[in-house]
Amino acid sequence: MRQRFCACGSVSFCFSRVLISVSSAIFRQLASGGEAQRPDRLFRAAVSAFASLTRPTRREITQLDDLALPLFEHVRVETRRYAAAVLCECASPPPGLLRKLSNEPVAISAPLLVRSQAFADTDLIGLIARHGLSHARVIARRADLNPAITALIRALSAQTDGASPVTFARSAAEGIGALEEGVRNRLRHMVRAANASGTVRDRNTALVDAARSNSIEAFATILAGRLAIPLALAMDIAGDQASSERLMIALRALGLEDAEAYLMTATLHRDRVLDRITIQRFVERYRAIRHETVQAQLGFWRRLREDPNQPGSRELGLVQPAATSK
Repeated sequence: MRQRFCACGSVSFCFSRVLISVSSAIFRQLASGGEAQRPDRLFRAAVSAFASLTRPTRREITQLDDLALPLFEHVRVETRRYAAAVLCECASPPPGLLRKLSNEPVAISAPLLVRSQAFADTDLIGLIARHGLSHARVIARRADLNPAITALIRALSAQTDGASPVTFARSAAEGIGALEEGVRNRLRHMVRAANASGTVRDRNTALVDAARSNSIEAFATILAGRLAIPLALAMDIAGDQASSERLMIALRALGLEDAEAYLMTATLHRDRVLDRITIQRFVERYRAIRHETVQAQLGFWRRLREDPNQPGSRELGLVQPAATSK
């Protein structure tokens, strides 16, 4: 057993030993009775001990979730704020505790929203979808935020700030702005699709990184390799400022869902996909692309590698009328 020690106030203990020997059931009992401050002390001690680990194992990550989550509802706001501040610098925070803390009001969750590197882009979109501008404005302070998410936050803020006084007053009375809710609903649908496609997202990490690097050449090189199409065609698809139709088909061929495809397109063409109406149109068009359309277009693109002189090659694989989605 690895011996890792941490002191929290007057409580000193071996983290691994505590995680192994104290079950979640015992922590629930401690939380529901005994000294009023005991749940807070135990929660702080567990989080502090975890943060002291240089490279926590998967087992230790899981164990902190098992120990801390039963205590979560029993600890004070100050203790939750402390946990968010401590875990924001951790490379691999426990996912359950991270979700709990990030969904807290920004007075608690702000350190995580601004600094934690454990969030994927779709996680951040999900938080914006659930909590609106309160979380969005804090997320906007992240140092390496995806430009597409930055644009989304600006659009959401502008739409809410631009509401008429009557609309704003009515929205306040109802507890949520109608404009803001419209964006939230669309994002929720996108995030649900994204959450089911984690494996696909992992396979496309290099493509996402290339898009974020603002290098059309790097993006096109990876796209050409993944789809087995000519590099010149991939360059033309990625750099097409007039239409994103071919790019959408290419992303469909890679198996990307709505959220990932939107983020990638918005990252490549940062001046185009900015407002909620454009988001809605993008999602509708993307979902309308049929499997048959993708296969027909992909086959046509691949044939250009073998026979560059075939009909359509001069247009570098513009969508053929027979393959256009309906």
